[in-house]
Amino acid sequence: MILGFHFLAVLDDEYFKHNLYETAKFIDNKADIIWYRFKHYKNIDEKLITLRKIVSKSKLILSSDYKLAVKYNFDGIHLNKQTIKDYIYIKNNTNLITGYSSHSPKEIDEISADYYTLSPIYDTPKEYKVNPIGIVEYNKSKKVFALGGINLDNLHTLKDNFYGFAGIRIVQDIIKANF
Repeated sequence: MILGFHFLAVLDDEYFKHNLYETAKFIDNKADIIWYRFKHYKNIDEKLITLRKIVSKSKLILSSDYKLAVKYNFDGIHLNKQTIKDYIYIKNNTNLITGYSSHSPKEIDEISADYYTLSPIYDTPKEYKVNPIGIVEYNKSKKVFALGGINLDNLHTLKDNFYGFAGIRIVQDIIKANF
């Protein structure tokens, strides 16, 4: 926990490609969950083996591919609209924690998962137009991490509104602040 708030660190393969392992070492134990997000399978086995060795205190979650998550002893899987179809199989046949990438409170109500990311909360630099949703009402009995445009300057706005916070750039802020 950082500042008494649950933290889901997004360890994006593209964003952290030059310091992936150093970043994982630094945020292990600072984040409740480290979500390793990747798009390409090049050298993926080697990366997953190394990450599993590095991350020993935080929960280690993998994007979408539950077979790799099981194979490399990850703690969970983060699903999206394309992979949510695997949810029932995962829950019935594995011990994986399940997360889900939601973009509206309606999705949180309709989809079962152990935790959710809700995004984009704030404006975030992307190669396409982003329409931030801001602070919204949702079912507070569910664990929802605010994602998108989260930084140390706006973190205080989330505290009473979300279970926790998540992001890529907030990881950089935390490293720079040396929390």
